[in-house]
Amino acid sequence: MDVDLYIDQIIQTYKNSIRFRIGFALLIIFIGLLIILLNAFNILTFPNEMKSLVSVSGTLVSSVCAFPIKEIVDRKNRIKLISELSEQHKHSTGADKKKLEELIWKFIEKNVLG
Repeated sequence: MDVDLYIDQIIQTYKNSIRFRIGFALLIIFIGLLIILLNAFNILTFPNEMKSLVSVSGTLVSSVCAFPIKEIVDRKNRIKLISELSEQHKHSTGADKKKLEELIWKFIEKNVLG
């Protein structure tokens, strides 16, 4: 079986996950700031709901504090690791190549099973 296909798929999955998390965080920030700006310029005028509107927008902006930076860093480190293993696998021969292939399959199995 071709290990390189699986490696490329894993790397692409990690990159998509990172893009999604960053995009989602930016969307939350944008919505929160948009509500704050519309409220500041009196474009949104809800006299009774003003306090709750400001608290909702503040909550959206502050929710970025819970942004999983650690998960993004872990995924980037895994991309580097699997890329390095792939490069070593391509340039090795014999028993070393077999050991690297086993290590790559263990990595793939761990990522598939969680």
